[in-house]
Amino acid sequence: MKRYCDACRHYCDEAAMFCPTCGQYTVATEVERIAPEGDVIYPFAHYQMSYKDTFLYVMGKKFMDTDGRASRREFFQFLLLWHIAIVGLLAVFYGLTAIFHTGPYLIGLAGLIVAILSLVSLMPLAALSVRRLHDTGKSSATLLLFLIPFVGPLILLGLLCVKGQPQDNQYGSALQHIVIDKRLASIMKVSPTSSALTTRVLVGLLVIVICVFGASLRAMGPANEVFPDGWLTNSIVGEGSAEAARASVQNYFDAVNNKDYDKAFTYIISQASTNPVEKQKWLESMKQAPKVDVVSLGVTRVSRTGDLKRIVFDASLQTTKAGAGVVESTPMKRYISVIEENGVWRIEGFYKTMPDDDK
Repeated sequence: MKRYCDACRHYCDEAAMFCPTCGQYTVATEVERIAPEGDVIYPFAHYQMSYKDTFLYVMGKKFMDTDGRASRREFFQFLLLWHIAIVGLLAVFYGLTAIFHTGPYLIGLAGLIVAILSLVSLMPLAALSVRRLHDTGKSSATLLLFLIPFVGPLILLGLLCVKGQPQDNQYGSALQHIVIDKRLASIMKVSPTSSALTTRVLVGLLVIVICVFGASLRAMGPANEVFPDGWLTNSIVGEGSAEAARASVQNYFDAVNNKDYDKAFTYIISQASTNPVEKQKWLESMKQAPKVDVVSLGVTRVSRTGDLKRIVFDASLQTTKAGAGVVESTPMKRYISVIEENGVWRIEGFYKTMPDDDK
C-alpha cells in the first residue's frame, strides 16, 4: 500500500500521512511499490497476468485469501488450466489402460491423484470464486448457491461470469486490467500478458484431451454397455471377454436343449468334463433338466487372480417343461460362474446365490 498526494501527484510511503514535499494530506491507495524506473506497481489483481503467473498467484499468494477482487480473466485462466490438468491426467491414464490392458490399477491410481489434486485446489478455487464475486459487488455468502441441487451451481456459474463493477466497492478499488509488456514484466519479475493465441492453443489442448479421454473410454468397452458390464469388465479380464463368456453360456444351453451332450461338455470346465464322477453328475443333470431359454445375462462380478479370470453372470432364465397336456413355463434366476481356460470361456457352476471367488 502507498499514499497518494493529489497536489504533487506522486506517491508517498504508507506511513506518510502528509506529503513530505507540500505538506498536503495524502490518501491511501492500492499501490504495492514504486519501481526504481518510476513505474507504479499495483497489486497483481490489477494486471492481465500470464497463465503461469495466474496459476502461481492463485495457488500461492492467494491460496486462502478471500480479500480483494478478481477479474474474469484471472478466474477463467485458472479454471482452464485446472481442467486441462485434471482431464489431461485422466486421458493419459485411461489411454494407457485402453492400449496396454493394464486392468483397473492405473484407473485407480488416476482416481487417487485426481482426488488429491481436487482437495489441494479446493480452497484456492473457493477463495478465487469469492474474490470474483467481490468484483461484481456480491458477498461470499453467494457461494452457498452451490448447495442448491441442479440449478444452484448453474446460477453461481452465471454470476461468476458477470463483468466486474467499473467503480470502487466495499471489497476494493476497481481493477485496472493493466497489460504487462516486456519492459514492465522485467521490472515486476513476471511473464508478459498471455496473448489471445495462447488462449486458443490451451482451449484446443483441452478439446484434444477431452477427445482422447472419450476415445479411451469407448475403446475400453463395447458400445451401448455401461458399468460394470463394459470398460471395467474389459479392463480386468480383457476386451471381448464378456461377449465370449456369454456365447459359451448360450451355446451350452443350446446344446443341452438339442440333447447334444458331448458338445455341451465342451463348454464346461475341464475339471468336471474329465472327471468321470463329475461328468456323470453333469450328464444326469442335463438329461433331467427342462428346456432352458436364456432371457438375459448381466455381469455382476468380475475378478482376476493371476492368470485365472472369472465372470459371474446374473442370469434370467425361462424353463419350459411339458406336463400332462400342457406346457409349463417358469422364470428362474441363477448365478452362472464362467472362467477362462486356455483362452476359452467355460462354465464353472450354477448357483442360487452369489458364489464366492474361491468356489
